[in-house]
Parts: sequence; structure tokens; C-alpha cells
Amino acid sequence: MKPHLTTLFIILFVTNGICQKNAGLIEALNTIIKPITTLNPEDGYDDVLFLKEALKDATIIGIGESTHGTALYDAYRWRLIRFLITEMGLKAIVDESDVIATEYIDAYINNQTDSLKLIGNTRPIIMNKEGLDWLRKFNQNKPISERVHIYGAEVRGFSNIIGKIKTLIPITEEKDNQVFRKFSDNAGISFGNLSKNDFQNLENIINRLSINNRNNEQVYYLSLLQQVADFGYKDLFTKQGFKTRDNYMMENIKSVVDKTPNKKAIILAHNGHVQKTKFGTLPSLGYFLNEFYQEKYRVIATDFNEGDVIVYNMKSGEYIRQYFNGVDDSKAIEYYFKQCKYTNFIVPVSDALKNPVTKPFITKKIKMLRNLGATGTIISYKLRMADNYDFIAFINNTLE
Repeated sequence: MKPHLTTLFIILFVTNGICQKNAGLIEALNTIIKPITTLNPEDGYDDVLFLKEALKDATIIGIGESTHGTALYDAYRWRLIRFLITEMGLKAIVDESDVIATEYIDAYINNQTDSLKLIGNTRPIIMNKEGLDWLRKFNQNKPISERVHIYGAEVRGFSNIIGKIKTLIPITEEKDNQVFRKFSDNAGISFGNLSKNDFQNLENIINRLSINNRNNEQVYYLSLLQQVADFGYKDLFTKQGFKTRDNYMMENIKSVVDKTPNKKAIILAHNGHVQKTKFGTLPSLGYFLNEFYQEKYRVIATDFNEGDVIVYNMKSGEYIRQYFNGVDDSKAIEYYFKQCKYTNFIVPVSDALKNPVTKPFITKKIKMLRNLGATGTIISYKLRMADNYDFIAFINNTLE
């Protein structure tokens, strides 16, 4: 046989083998996946009723997102939220948002105010007016113990928390007000213009305010200011910012669970925050939750193949729409999911572990190329789906 024909034969043989292997995996996945038949909660919950049994013993149900700016995710997660509230009785929603900003939203859904006052550092899912109006109607005329509440998981920046503290504690010293003004200019979670001396000045104020006899409300908000001060310092001057931030989110979530009548909560955050193992090398919120709640912590991740995402442009300081093509990398999970028989579906990881064909796929380290940061940066490190998620909700095209 001529050399070039031999090479062609080998290529065709290997390619055919790979195709057959992929076909076998896709066929096996097709026996496991559950179709997502609708994104509209008004259409009922028949296609997600299987979650009722799987999640019945969970204390914390994390609903992740692979991006922070996908409208279809928001629609689908609101459907899951409404299902968990109406069919499973959950009453606490904790979002990866600012504690103070979210208090205004909670007041709205609990009919304590007629205006939906949205102040900085809330995310699109919590700013979903249709979803919030549904919660407001749901809570109306219910006894206090049966009402749903929304909480923020963290303190985002200094502006909101300092504003709150100044309404509770008179700040009479001008030098204290000067320090507060400098920190209040940092409304987000970027603290680049602050020095170590600035943080020491803030620490001195917190300590001085805390040593006086304070009521529980004042103590609580001072502790939140201490949280963001600690995170901000470590984010700027050590390598412990991510861990510190997520550890505080964990502590805040535990507090919410403890005060919720049925001791359960829904957590809304990025896939990377809710995953059960470390985020790369960093201990994440989900890592801490999994360590504490163990089998009582369950995670539904979300993923997509192609479509539009709203991302933050660092240069312009504006949010822009960015399109991501379909995934063609055979070392990424989206490459296989996009070939499945349903356009949108849920993968029950426990079922995949029972199948000899899908088990190696679900337990090996693989890329999740639609795990995006807020700026649209692809987070391409590999992870084991079986170690991190209990379910994966996949949407093929976010433009649907």
C-alpha cells in the first residue's frame, strides 16, 4: 500500500472510532437527560417534578449560572424558584448581591413599600420586575411565617453599608466623616484607590463605634462593615480576597437559614461560587457550604452552548452584548451536550453515575467553556461534574 494511502486509512480508522465512541456517549446521555419543555412557570412544572424527590432533604439548594448576563437563565431560574416555593415550601432566597440593596427589594415583595427602590449592587435576577411582582402577590395576606424573603449574601462595596450605619449612629467627628466619604466613593467591589493607612483609619472607627453600648441592629450593621473592610484589605494587599469574600457569604447564609422557619434556603450565584469543590485552587462559597451541610447541600448548575451574553467591558465601564459561538472543543462538556436529542434539558448527575457509558464522562476532569466571568472571560480550567453538581440545566441557544 502506498504511504499516503496508509496515512489516509489510519486517519479514517481513528476518526471513525472517535465518532462511534461519541455516538455511544450521546446515545447514553439521551437515555438519562430530562427535557426542559418550557421556560414559562405559568405552563406548570410537569417536567421538573422529578426534582421534588431528589431535593426533598436538602437544606441549601444552590442554583448556579455560568454567566451573570443571560436572560434565558434568569427566566429559567425564576421558574425553578417558583417551583421550589410553591411545590416544596422554600421561603428564603439568598442572592450573590449586596445585603443593604436587597433589603429594599425584600420590603417590596413583602408589601412594606409600594415602590421598588433598586439601589446599587443588585444583579439582574433580583431586578426581574415580573418575578418580584409574583413574589409580592404570593406574600400578600400570608401570615409572617409563610412569607418568602430575599436576602443579599454579601456586602458589595462601602457606599450602601456606610450610608446605613450613618442613619443608625450619629457620626459627629469630622475626621470620621472624611474617612467614610473616601470609602463611600468605592461603590463596587474594586478598592484600588485605598491605602493600608485608609483601612487602618476605618478599622479604628469601627472599633471605637463598637465598644459603646449598641443595640442589636447597630451591632449587626457594624459587623457587616467589618466584613467588607476585611475583604477589601485582603483583596488589595494579600491573596486571600476570594476566600475571605466567600467565607463571609457562607456565614451570612448560615444566619439566614437559622432564622428561616423551615431552616432551608435557595442560593443564587455563579456556578463557580456554588460548585462543591474549590474554584481552581480557591475555597469558594460552595466549598464551604458543602463542608458544613454535606449531603444537605445540593447544586443545580446552568450551562449553554451558544448565544448572547451581557458582559462588563473593563475599558468603557459599560455593559455590552457579546455573542459566543457554539462549542467545537471535544474536551468540553458543551460539545457533547449540544448533540443530545433535546434542545434544552437537565442532566441528573446521580443517573449518569449509574450508567457505565456516562460514568467516565461525568467523573473525569473536563472543561466547561461557557463558564464565564462577569467580563466574558472564559474560565477554562477543568472540573469533575460529579464532584460539583447534582444537576446541570443545559440551554443550547440563549437567543431562543
